[in-house]
Amino acid sequence: MTNEKLGKMNAKELDLFMSICHKMRDKGTERVVIGFDELRRLGNYNKNSNAELKKEIIRANDRLLEFKILIEQGPKTKQRTLFKEFETDMDTLTVTCEVWEETAYILNDIASHFTRFELSEFVSLESKYAKRFYKLLKQYRIKGNFYISKDDFYKALDVPLTYKNADFNKRCLKPALEECKKYIPSLVCVPKKSGRGGAVKGYTFTFSPEVPQKKKIRNKFNEFEQLELDVEELENQIIDN
Repeated sequence: MTNEKLGKMNAKELDLFMSICHKMRDKGTERVVIGFDELRRLGNYNKNSNAELKKEIIRANDRLLEFKILIEQGPKTKQRTLFKEFETDMDTLTVTCEVWEETAYILNDIASHFTRFELSEFVSLESKYAKRFYKLLKQYRIKGNFYISKDDFYKALDVPLTYKNADFNKRCLKPALEECKKYIPSLVCVPKKSGRGGAVKGYTFTFSPEVPQKKKIRNKFNEFEQLELDVEELENQIIDN
C-alpha cells in the first residue's frame, strides 16, 4: 500500500494508522488488541477524549475501506480490504485488529521502515506532506539517495498533478523539507529540469545513509557466546565454514 493509497488520510489519521501498523508488525494473522491509552502514547493523542479518539479511529478505517487489494491466484481473483477485523470497543476502550493472511505482508511492509523511535518522529511532524515525505525517505535509509519523477512525487505526497510548481514549492515541498530536516539534517533536494530553464521533471534527494543495525546471534561453536554480526559478516561465516 503506497503513500498514494493513503492519500486521503489527514495528519492525525496517518498517525493513528501508522501506530496500529507498528503494533501489528510481524504478528501475521494474529488478532491484536490495542488499548486507547497505548494509541494515545504512540500517536501523540494526549489531548483527545475517548469519544474523539473513537471518531478518529473510525474515520481512519473508513479511508482504508475505500481501497481494495486485488489478489491473483491462477484463474481466481480475490478482492480484499487490508483488515479482516477492525473493532472499536468503548466498554473496554480497545481496538481489535486482524488482517487477512493474504494482506499481512502489506501491513509489515508499511511498518518495516519504522522503529519505535522513528514512529515518535513521524507523529511529531505537523503536516501530512511532511509525514508522507518522511515515510518515503525512510525507504532509502541505507542507500541515502534516490531519484523520483515529478508525477510520482506529487502522488506520493497526495498533491494534484495540476499544481503549479511555484505553489508546490511554497505550500508542500519547502515546509516538508524544513520539518524532515529536524530529524535528517543532511537532507538535500536537487530538482532535475528538462534543459536549461526547463520544467521540473523530477527530484534527487540525498542524505547521510544509516548504518544497518547489528543483531545478536549465537555462534554455532559456542551456544553461550554472543556475537554481533551484520548480514555480510554472517554470509562470510557461512561460506568459510
